[in-house]
Amino acid sequence: MDGVHRHVRKRRLIAVEFLSDEWYLAANSALEGLDVGDVNIVVAHVSERQSHYIVVGDGRASVEREAHHAHVTLRQTSDTAAAIREGSLSALTAIQEGLITVEGDIACLMAAKDALDAVDRALSSLTE
Repeated sequence: MDGVHRHVRKRRLIAVEFLSDEWYLAANSALEGLDVGDVNIVVAHVSERQSHYIVVGDGRASVEREAHHAHVTLRQTSDTAAAIREGSLSALTAIQEGLITVEGDIACLMAAKDALDAVDRALSSLTE
Protein backbone atom coordinates (compact mmCIF):
# COMPACT_ATOMS: atom_id res chain seq x y z
CA MET A 1 0.00 0.00 0.00
CA ASP A 2 1.51 3.37 -0.96
CA GLY A 3 1.89 6.37 1.33
CA VAL A 4 -1.28 8.10 0.18
CA HIS A 5 -3.68 5.19 0.29
CA ARG A 6 -2.80 4.10 3.80
CA HIS A 7 -4.05 7.49 5.00
CA VAL A 8 -7.37 7.34 3.20
CA ARG A 9 -10.07 6.67 5.78
CA LYS A 10 -13.08 8.53 4.52
CA ARG A 11 -13.93 10.22 1.26
CA ARG A 12 -16.03 13.34 1.09
CA LEU A 13 -18.10 14.46 -1.87
CA ILE A 14 -16.83 17.47 -3.76
CA ALA A 15 -19.56 19.99 -4.52
CA VAL A 16 -17.90 20.98 -7.79
CA GLU A 17 -15.19 19.19 -9.73
CA PHE A 18 -11.76 20.25 -8.47
CA LEU A 19 -10.03 22.73 -10.81
CA SER A 20 -13.03 22.95 -13.15
CA ASP A 21 -14.21 26.37 -14.31
CA GLU A 22 -16.98 26.11 -11.71
CA TRP A 23 -14.46 25.29 -8.99
CA TYR A 24 -12.36 28.38 -9.77
CA LEU A 25 -15.49 30.55 -9.65
CA ALA A 26 -16.63 29.01 -6.36
CA ALA A 27 -13.12 29.18 -4.88
CA ASN A 28 -12.62 32.82 -5.71
CA SER A 29 -16.11 33.62 -4.45
CA ALA A 30 -15.25 31.88 -1.15
CA LEU A 31 -12.06 33.96 -0.91
CA GLU A 32 -13.77 37.33 -1.46
CA GLY A 33 -13.33 39.56 1.57
CA LEU A 34 -11.02 37.10 3.33
CA ASP A 35 -8.65 38.89 5.72
CA VAL A 36 -5.14 37.85 4.70
CA GLY A 37 -3.33 40.83 6.20
CA ASP A 38 -0.31 42.25 4.43
CA VAL A 39 1.08 38.91 3.24
CA ASN A 40 2.41 38.62 -0.31
CA ILE A 41 3.04 35.10 -1.60
CA VAL A 42 2.32 32.91 -4.61
CA VAL A 43 2.18 29.16 -3.96
CA ALA A 44 2.18 26.82 -6.97
CA HIS A 45 0.49 23.45 -6.48
CA VAL A 46 1.87 21.16 -9.19
CA SER A 47 0.81 17.60 -10.00
CA GLU A 48 1.26 15.34 -13.00
CA ARG A 49 -2.16 16.38 -14.32
CA GLN A 50 -2.44 20.12 -13.73
CA SER A 51 -1.40 23.03 -11.61
CA HIS A 52 -3.02 25.91 -9.80
CA TYR A 53 -1.74 28.93 -7.94
CA ILE A 54 -2.76 30.43 -4.61
CA VAL A 55 -2.07 34.15 -4.93
CA VAL A 56 -2.09 36.27 -1.78
CA GLY A 57 -1.26 39.96 -2.00
CA ASP A 58 -2.60 43.48 -1.64
CA GLY A 59 -4.89 42.24 1.14
CA ARG A 60 -6.65 39.72 -1.13
CA ALA A 61 -6.43 36.04 -1.98
CA SER A 62 -7.30 34.24 -5.19
CA VAL A 63 -6.85 30.91 -6.92
CA GLU A 64 -5.66 31.04 -10.50
CA ARG A 65 -4.79 28.57 -13.19
CA GLU A 66 -2.41 30.85 -15.07
CA ALA A 67 1.29 30.51 -14.31
CA HIS A 68 2.78 33.00 -11.89
CA HIS A 69 6.28 33.37 -10.54
CA ALA A 70 5.85 31.29 -7.41
CA HIS A 71 7.66 31.95 -4.16
CA VAL A 72 7.01 28.31 -3.23
CA THR A 73 6.19 25.27 -5.35
CA LEU A 74 4.52 22.20 -3.83
CA ARG A 75 4.85 19.11 -6.03
CA GLN A 76 2.67 16.08 -5.40
CA THR A 77 0.76 13.39 -7.24
CA SER A 78 -2.93 13.86 -7.95
CA ASP A 79 -3.67 11.09 -5.41
CA THR A 80 -1.79 12.96 -2.69
CA ALA A 81 -3.54 16.23 -3.55
CA ALA A 82 -6.94 14.48 -3.45
CA ALA A 83 -6.21 12.87 -0.07
CA ILE A 84 -5.23 16.25 1.40
CA ARG A 85 -8.27 17.96 -0.11
CA GLU A 86 -10.57 15.25 1.25
CA GLY A 87 -9.04 15.51 4.71
CA SER A 88 -7.70 11.96 4.93
CA LEU A 89 -4.07 13.14 4.83
CA SER A 90 -2.54 16.28 6.32
CA ALA A 91 -0.14 18.35 4.25
CA LEU A 92 2.43 18.17 7.05
CA THR A 93 2.29 14.37 7.12
CA ALA A 94 2.57 14.28 3.33
CA ILE A 95 5.68 16.48 3.48
CA GLN A 96 7.20 14.41 6.29
CA GLU A 97 6.62 11.21 4.32
CA GLY A 98 8.07 12.65 1.11
CA LEU A 99 4.74 12.69 -0.70
CA ILE A 100 5.06 16.45 -1.28
CA THR A 101 8.28 18.17 -2.25
CA VAL A 102 8.65 21.80 -1.31
CA GLU A 103 10.76 24.12 -3.46
CA GLY A 104 11.47 27.79 -3.01
CA ASP A 105 11.39 30.30 -0.18
CA ILE A 106 10.45 28.29 2.92
CA ALA A 107 10.81 31.38 5.14
CA CYS A 108 8.20 33.16 3.01
CA LEU A 109 5.91 30.13 3.30
CA MET A 110 6.26 30.05 7.08
CA ALA A 111 5.65 33.81 7.36
CA ALA A 112 2.43 33.37 5.35
CA LYS A 113 1.14 30.49 7.50
CA ASP A 114 -1.82 32.33 9.05
CA ALA A 115 -2.98 33.76 5.72
CA LEU A 116 -2.62 30.41 3.96
CA ASP A 117 -4.48 28.67 6.80
CA ALA A 118 -7.33 31.15 6.28
CA VAL A 119 -7.30 30.39 2.54
CA ASP A 120 -7.39 26.64 3.26
CA ARG A 121 -10.34 27.05 5.63
CA ALA A 122 -12.24 29.11 3.04
CA LEU A 123 -11.55 26.59 0.28
CA SER A 124 -12.47 23.63 2.49
CA SER A 125 -16.05 24.89 2.28
CA LEU A 126 -16.08 23.60 -1.30
CA THR A 127 -15.93 19.99 -0.08
CA GLU A 128 -18.32 18.14 2.16
